[in-house]
Amino acid sequence: MTTAARKVKVSVSIDPGVLGAVDRYAARVGVTRSAAVERWLAQLTHRENLTRLEEETAAYYDVLTEAERRDDVAWAAGASAAARKLDSDGRPSARRRTK
Repeated sequence: MTTAARKVKVSVSIDPGVLGAVDRYAARVGVTRSAAVERWLAQLTHRENLTRLEEETAAYYDVLTEAERRDDVAWAAGASAAARKLDSDGRPSARRRTK
C-alpha cells in the first residue's frame, strides 16, 4: 500500500482577481481551493519542464557536426522502419506488408 506524500501548508498573498479565478475554477471542477492551486502549479511546472527540454534538445542539435547529423538521420530512419513493423503493444506485427 502506498501513501500520498505529506502536504506542506504555506501562506501566500495573491491578487484578489487571481483568487477569484481560483475559486471559480475550484467551484466549476468541484475541488478545493488548495487542489485548484496545486493543479495550476503542476500544469505550469509541466509546461516549464517541456520548454526546458525543447531548449536543451535544440541546443544539442545546434552543435552537431555534419557527420553527426547524417548519423542521426540514419538512426532515425532505421528506428522508424523498425517501429512500423510493430503492433500497438510493441510486438512484431502479424500483418505482412505488400510492396
